[in-house]
Amino acid sequence: MANIPTPAQLAYFAAHPHDNLVPDIIACCSVCGIASVVFILLRLWARHLIHGRVVVNMSDWLLIIAFIFFAVFDICFALTTKYGSGRHIIYITDARMLQILNLVDENTYCYAMAFIKLSILKVYGDIFPSKKFHHCLWAMAIFMGAWAITFSASAIFQCTPIEYNWDLTIPGGFCINYGANVMAAGILNILTDFIILVMPIPLVLKLHTSTQKKLQIIFAFALGSSACIISFIRLGYGSKVGSTADGSWDNIPAGLASVAELMIGILAASIPTYRPIYRRFMNGSAMAQTQAGYNSDRQNYGNDSSLNKSTLRRVQIFSQHDGEPREKGDGIHITNQVEMSVYDSKEEEWDQKRRRQSDEERLT
Repeated sequence: MANIPTPAQLAYFAAHPHDNLVPDIIACCSVCGIASVVFILLRLWARHLIHGRVVVNMSDWLLIIAFIFFAVFDICFALTTKYGSGRHIIYITDARMLQILNLVDENTYCYAMAFIKLSILKVYGDIFPSKKFHHCLWAMAIFMGAWAITFSASAIFQCTPIEYNWDLTIPGGFCINYGANVMAAGILNILTDFIILVMPIPLVLKLHTSTQKKLQIIFAFALGSSACIISFIRLGYGSKVGSTADGSWDNIPAGLASVAELMIGILAASIPTYRPIYRRFMNGSAMAQTQAGYNSDRQNYGNDSSLNKSTLRRVQIFSQHDGEPREKGDGIHITNQVEMSVYDSKEEEWDQKRRRQSDEERLT
């Protein structure tokens, strides 16, 4: 429950009418909101580069849901400035609306964070087919769902009745120690960040791909640790939530950290899907990439050490009645001529190459 300001504190608030964090709130919400939109659009563009059209899978939908919760959180946090947020408590213009928006923010934060992590877990599941690993993913997903529901409910019912959040004159009203609730939620959030970060590393090391690509994958996953840093910062500010006498001012740093944390979370969930964009820019253009891949495949199949240089048999099949292929002239030709070549292979090397190709396709 929030403390009641002392006479000395009230005097301090009155002596500092120009203290104002409203520009900081608006700037943070604007920048993080726009950046999150860009991250989502880049993710959809990456899907388009793979499939030639925007194909949205389950991990994308989970992140889109997270973005919707984040957008509500972001907008409501910015709207709190209209009712006194970002200024000292004596300058609040509508305590009821301010607290309602705060309750919306506390709830949408929980669900946005949960869906971000569910999206990351789904990406892991798409990459790694191990059944044991999938059981771990399901366990973590269930835990995140329980985390979101538990702390969302505690935010709604932090005061009984709910109206006691903004009307302390209600007889018999009381509030829980919401600051301890925020600290518990923050600690569990950081713990799940760390677990999700390290979960795929043992499986990445077992992939049939080059060491360089393994390191690139681990680095992409490790970028999610940047959200852990913001979570630690938010945890430090969260200790004041629910216990300060000047919540409209003292709780703002925690709110700003929450906006940044969710924005970084959306980025962290999207980075593993950006590989097609990275390859496009590294190869100059999609056309150059396609042509290079085609030429590389021809060279590999023609010169691969796993194939014998000698062709065992070559068969030509013609659809013409005379059994001879027609001589090609100028223009466009339609032919039913088929040439089939059968090669001898070294089974072990060929199987190893096939597994490597399969792993790389799943990573793409």
